[in-house]
Amino acid sequence: MSCSFSWNCPPGSFPYTIRQGDTLYSIAKRFETTVERLALINSIPDTNTINAGESLCIPLPLQYFPACMTTNYYVVNENDTIETIAEYFGVSTAQIIYSNIGIDADNLYNGMILCIPLAKPPVCVNIESGVLTLLYPSGDSLSFPAAHNLSGGPSVIVQKQIDTSFGGRKRLNLLESGSGISSPSAQLSEKDILLGEDDMDKVFNLVTVGTEVSIR
Repeated sequence: MSCSFSWNCPPGSFPYTIRQGDTLYSIAKRFETTVERLALINSIPDTNTINAGESLCIPLPLQYFPACMTTNYYVVNENDTIETIAEYFGVSTAQIIYSNIGIDADNLYNGMILCIPLAKPPVCVNIESGVLTLLYPSGDSLSFPAAHNLSGGPSVIVQKQIDTSFGGRKRLNLLESGSGISSPSAQLSEKDILLGEDDMDKVFNLVTVGTEVSIR
């Protein structure tokens, strides 16, 4: 029960393994970007030639609330400080402040939404036998009861969403179209991996965009 922790993409993008039958055009359309952006970020000289099994970096779409370029949100807890949040996500306090212009770093409050710049995810997710487990490189883990109808295979978290119109319901969108990790109040698809409301709040804050997900 492990994840590879591979991360070779620049901030604002996430890794994608090319599948048989993929073209740059079909990948660009699927992830709401352009062939030109894919070619630029991946230094592709011939846009008509890509190979199944190779990895591409996919640029993330822009989110407008909050104005978070990486779509990587964190909801501040009562005892959080800018230093503890930065240490957990492997970024500097200056990077968090730059990503949240106007915040008072000495006066964070419970429920405040911060944008977290992308770094190498400190955790991966394994889902097996009705349990979602967060796995850390140190060997430590956290487990939560979960239910899902997804077939097995690797995936990745490509977007974090907070619905501020309905009490801050949270959802983690996966690479597979229409699938995600959510609670019953935020479920959008029969393919969602469902956690309890309190557990979803915890997991949402402990993973980043780009986190690997292994489903068995």
